[in-house]
Amino acid sequence: MPFVRFIAERLPAGASGGAALESTSVTDELYLAFGCLRHHPVALRLFEHTYLREVGAFVSGVDRSPAFVDEVRQHLREKLFTGSEPKIAEFTGSGALGGWVRVAALRIALNLKRSEARAESTAREPIESAMGDDLGPELNHLRSRYREAFAEAVRAALGQLTDRDRTLLRLYHVESLSLDAIAALYRVHLSTVSRWLSRAREQVAESTTRHLCERLGVGASSVDSIAALVVSQVDLSLTRLLGTGG
Repeated sequence: MPFVRFIAERLPAGASGGAALESTSVTDELYLAFGCLRHHPVALRLFEHTYLREVGAFVSGVDRSPAFVDEVRQHLREKLFTGSEPKIAEFTGSGALGGWVRVAALRIALNLKRSEARAESTAREPIESAMGDDLGPELNHLRSRYREAFAEAVRAALGQLTDRDRTLLRLYHVESLSLDAIAALYRVHLSTVSRWLSRAREQVAESTTRHLCERLGVGASSVDSIAALVVSQVDLSLTRLLGTGG
C-alpha cells in the first residue's frame, strides 16, 4: 500500500509502524503530506486552508506587507509541491506539520530579504562604477574599436525584450524610478522587481554579446573579452539608448 510505504520510509531506525501510527494527529498530517506529494486536489486545498493561509503570521517578524507575504506563500508552494524533489516529501511526522511549515516559510522569508538587500545594493551602485573607466588595455581597445557595433548590438538586444522588460529598464535607467516606486506601480514586491530587472539586464547582455560576436566574426578566443566589455558597458548603454528611444 503506497501510504504504508510512505510512512515506513520516514520511520526512525528501529521504530515500528504501529507505534508511529498510534497518534491520530501524526497519521493525519502524514496522510495530508502524502496527498500533497501526489498532487491530490483535496489535499492541496486543505493544506492551503490550514497552513498556507497562516504564512502572514509566520513571517510577520520579517515583513508583514501583503505583497511580501504573497511572495513567500508562492515560493513556499513551489518548493513544497513542485520540482523533481518536492520539499513536502521531507516531512517525517517527528514534529507538528504547522511548525515544520512555519520554519520553511521563515527560511524563505529571510532568504528573500537577503536577496532583496543584495539586489538593492547592486542596483544602487553608480553607473560610473558599473562601466568603470579602468577597464584595462584590452577592454579599452575593444571599446574604442567597436563602439558603434556595440551600440547596434544593444539596440538589437533591446528589440528582443518584451514590452514589460523594456518599460522596466526605461523606468529604472532613464526615469530613475526607485525599485520601491516600480514595485508600487506594478503592485508586486520589491524583490520581484529586482529579479525582473536582473533577468532583463542579463538577457540584454547575453543577446548583445551574441550579436556583437556574430557581426564582428570573432573567434572563440575573443568571446570572453567581448562579454567582459558588454558587462562593463551595458548599463550605461541602456541609459543612453532607452533615453533616446532606442
